[in-house]
Amino acid sequence: MTSVFTMVVPQWQGAAAGTGPYHGAQAIVRMLGADRIDVQVPVHEQSVAKKEEGIWYEYEIAEHLKNALASLEASKPQRILTIGGDCASDIAAISYLNRLYGGDLTVLWLDAHADLNTPESSPSNKFHGMPLRLLLGEGAPGLLEMLPSTLEPGQVVFTGLRELDHAERQYIVANGIPNVPTCHDCASMLGNVVAKTGRKHIYMHLDLDVIDPTDFDAVSCPTPGGFWFDDLLTEIAHLGKAFPIVGSAVTEYQPKDDENAVKVQRVLQALGDAMR
Repeated sequence: MTSVFTMVVPQWQGAAAGTGPYHGAQAIVRMLGADRIDVQVPVHEQSVAKKEEGIWYEYEIAEHLKNALASLEASKPQRILTIGGDCASDIAAISYLNRLYGGDLTVLWLDAHADLNTPESSPSNKFHGMPLRLLLGEGAPGLLEMLPSTLEPGQVVFTGLRELDHAERQYIVANGIPNVPTCHDCASMLGNVVAKTGRKHIYMHLDLDVIDPTDFDAVSCPTPGGFWFDDLLTEIAHLGKAFPIVGSAVTEYQPKDDENAVKVQRVLQALGDAMR
């Protein structure tokens, strides 16, 4: 396997609720070490709040997407680790890899939230609730036209999902997108569901709020329920043994204390092992 291209996208504007995700991404950079980073997308720590196409800070988000895609097109990696930033930090990587592998890609969305809103359906107009719907070909035209490829609903598998808006529930039901339960003995179940997509390559989008906040709460949107931390590591290891993991992302980390920081380091190690 080729080496993993590590891209940092410390975007916070998608969450539009302070710069916590920005500092989370920078904290992860320090954990990994500067020599492990291939590119860091420039992100302003201060931005003017304005809404375009029904999205707060869209003008900044579009710039991040353009720069991330330019870096990927220049380097042409075959495997990518994205360090976010908010939950929309890895749309460039997913769209790029989906084109690279000709649609032979399953996107495993490990997240408490579906991120399936459009600007019209979003209660908040915050983009971190919209990235997957954009990747599925619906959303702000100015962002959609920048994507090198879009997904089909059959390429998506959820796990850890537990807090949805009504429009998101409707979309999931209408398109039959599976949501695999989180439980101590569910690693093989998740692998079986992923295998049924019939696609060879796997991308793991990991929003750390997929973990139960009693076990890890250094996130933008802690949500009751979800994975126990050790069970999440088991799932990642199982998937890494069963499938070629060509991409992953760690998003929505907001530094809080040393105990949580150690857990983030363990997640990074687990993802690194899974992508070998």
